[in-house]
Amino acid sequence: MGYYFINLFTYTIIAFIFSTVLCKFLMKKMINYKFGYDLHKKDKVKVPEMGGLAVLFSNALFIPFVNPTFVLPIITAGIIGIIDDIAKLSPKEKLILLFISGLILGFLFYNNSYVDLAGALLIALGIMIFSNLTNMLAGFNGLEIGMGVIASISLAMVLFLDNFTAGFLSALIFSASYFGLLIFNKYPAKIFPGDVGTLPIGAFLAVLAVVYKEYIPFLIIMMPYLIDAALKYLSAGIMSRDEHKPTTLGEDGKLYYIGGYLSLPRFILKYKPMREPHLVITLWIIGIFFGIVGILISLKF
Repeated sequence: MGYYFINLFTYTIIAFIFSTVLCKFLMKKMINYKFGYDLHKKDKVKVPEMGGLAVLFSNALFIPFVNPTFVLPIITAGIIGIIDDIAKLSPKEKLILLFISGLILGFLFYNNSYVDLAGALLIALGIMIFSNLTNMLAGFNGLEIGMGVIASISLAMVLFLDNFTAGFLSALIFSASYFGLLIFNKYPAKIFPGDVGTLPIGAFLAVLAVVYKEYIPFLIIMMPYLIDAALKYLSAGIMSRDEHKPTTLGEDGKLYYIGGYLSLPRFILKYKPMREPHLVITLWIIGIFFGIVGILISLKF
């Protein structure tokens, strides 16, 4: 067992290195093919996109060493993310594709005796809902990827404490791959993840939560995403991508909320304007808090 852990921790380190190197490669290539502009900088900064391709390939290569089935939600959500990054899917089209792919994966997990029929349906709903949520809490350098790393490490610890070795090691490799992207996505971002990077986070974590029946810890860990989605829905209903207007950058370099829909970042800025990196760190701290609560709660269930 000790050798098994050492071997798989080695895969975790290699996954991190592979993701980091591939991100650096994509930064050079995507700048002339697929790029966006950093909206929260005084100068119009051109930033390459679809850095999530690096973590998609890294996870696809290394998670199968632990469990080949666990990589499927990452690949399917990643493919939908690629389509969305290139073709700009509507919210309805994205949800439909995520649900259909989730339904197929749910029954695949059912046929392989990972879940019962109720679990298969929960996988479909989980992929549809939480992929969308991890894609929505975004818009600031390092936010979505940092929150994804925090959530995946938190769930990994829950699985470790409950002796779910395959789930723990899969989540560890997943976290390491995303940490490789975070190095270049943190403030000031040198590459954006794209939907290919954000959609697989919710898909993968939701599947692990259903397979290992870690429902309550998972929901607590994902609470920042749920709060963000609730604020957006209650203040503006369902919005399209084009309605996600940026916050206002003041002359003092701080971000300000000046009206419009609410979200978790905007709710913070409404009461405390701050610079982008400080806002992201504040949100990371919120994510860490709920992650710790989720881990502690798991000890009682």
